[in-house]
Amino acid sequence: MTTPHELLGIAINANSKIVKAAYHEKLREFPAHTHPTEFKAIRAAYETIKKGIISPGENLFKSGPIGISIEPEKIEELRKKLMTHLEISIEDLLKETF
Repeated sequence: MTTPHELLGIAINANSKIVKAAYHEKLREFPAHTHPTEFKAIRAAYETIKKGIISPGENLFKSGPIGISIEPEKIEELRKKLMTHLEISIEDLLKETF
């Protein structure tokens, strides 16, 4: 997969004038009415660079799993709190239903 910088044919450290010029050059090369897929990709690449979402060398599609551990005691405490809110008698249920 190519990065937005590669798609526009510019260096990662290119300034905004170079980015904009490369963007317009690519749009002339791939007009929307004849190359809609390329046009959308070029436009998305420009918007991504313009917003500063990608830092040099970062790949948005590669991410590792998030390592989270939950203490069993906390889970049990949460379950008990939830069950106290959910407990309802048959009489209360009938009153609420009818």
